[in-house]
Amino acid sequence: MPGIDFACLRRQVSLAMVLDLIGFTPTSRRGIQVRGPCPVHGSQTACSRSFSAHLGRNCWHCFRCGAGGNTLDLYQALTKLPLYEAAVELCGRLGLPVPWRLPAARSRPRRPLEPTPPRAVELDTGLRHAGTNVL
Repeated sequence: MPGIDFACLRRQVSLAMVLDLIGFTPTSRRGIQVRGPCPVHGSQTACSRSFSAHLGRNCWHCFRCGAGGNTLDLYQALTKLPLYEAAVELCGRLGLPVPWRLPAARSRPRRPLEPTPPRAVELDTGLRHAGTNVL
C-alpha cells in the first residue's frame, strides 16, 4: 500500500472545505473563527457553541467532548475510519488527487549482506569437584 503525504494533504485541504462538506452551520463568527454545535459528538441544540474552529490555522476544538485537532482529524472523527482510509475518502469526496508519497531515492546501492560467522559452541569440559562425582 503506497504512503500518503499527510503534510501535503493538510496544506491542500482547508478546514473550511471540510466544514462545508459536512454541512456545518456556525452559530457565531468572529473574524476567521467560527463556533457552533459540535459535529463530532452531535450537540443536541442548534444554538450550541461548544465547537470552535480557527479557519486560518486549520484547527478545531470542542469544549464539551474535548475532541480537537486538524482538518484530517476532524474528518477521521466524523467518519470513524482509520486515518489512511479517511484521507483517501476525503480526497475523493472533494475531487482532489491523493498526494502519494514518493519512495525515497537511495544515495548509494545496497551492499549484499556478509555471511555471519559461526557462533562459538561452548563445550562441557566435564570438570568435577574434588572428592565428589557431582558435575
